Amino acid sequence: MLANDSRAPARSTRSRITVAVVALASFSSALGCSSQSQTNSPSSIPDAAALGAARNPDGVPYPSSSGGHTARMGSTPGSVIQNFTFQGYPNADASKGLQTISLADYYDPCGKRLKMLHLTVAGAWCVPCAEETDALVAAKAQLASERVTVIQALGDGPTEGVPATMTDLDHWIAKHGSNFTEMLDPNLANLGAFFNANNVPWNCDIDPRTMEIIRDGTGWPGDLNSDLQPSLTALPAVPSYPIPAVCGDQ
Repeated sequence: MLANDSRAPARSTRSRITVAVVALASFSSALGCSSQSQTNSPSSIPDAAALGAARNPDGVPYPSSSGGHTARMGSTPGSVIQNFTFQGYPNADASKGLQTISLADYYDPCGKRLKMLHLTVAGAWCVPCAEETDALVAAKAQLASERVTVIQALGDGPTEGVPATMTDLDHWIAKHGSNFTEMLDPNLANLGAFFNANNVPWNCDIDPRTMEIIRDGTGWPGDLNSDLQPSLTALPAVPSYPIPAVCGDQ
């Protein structure tokens, strides 16, 4: 597990719980809510089916050395996050019903589409989660200019500790006017190993070139710049892990 991020204190009265296994990564302490519970030539792209790997939109296989939970520490690379899959609405568009969304959809080794992936987990009952979501919605133009893509997973519904449903997700999107991809992660089946379920929101910033975890932690500091800028600054100039040959000299 990861240590809590040192994002500034969130607006919650509950005490911060430090995740046990990795206490190495610490940004300043953050409190959250408490919850119970590249178009390329096909000939140049490896055969993902043969490798048994999921592929990104360009057909490039997702990194095979994935599955850790540790964020970057200075010059020490973080883990490559596992290719988790969810049910949700790409770009918050519910018109086609729930769709399968995977982290592989955002793997961008050649840096063609995005600079950073911001993955956040919320609970529908959580006030800081709602505040952060509203801030992310309002900052759409700023995030686009910085090439930051936001995806959000809803873990709990309106009752603390009760897994979120499709109806809960629909209500959440309508309430906040979401303009980014929204997903379900009931019971934190995918992301529960990264943080203590008693603290939401959880935020994880990822280098899409390698899917390295750059920074993570619980809580909402009340200011989007202070939440995201340290992660953008921490992105390595040179990717921490090998880039596929399909990206040429990158």
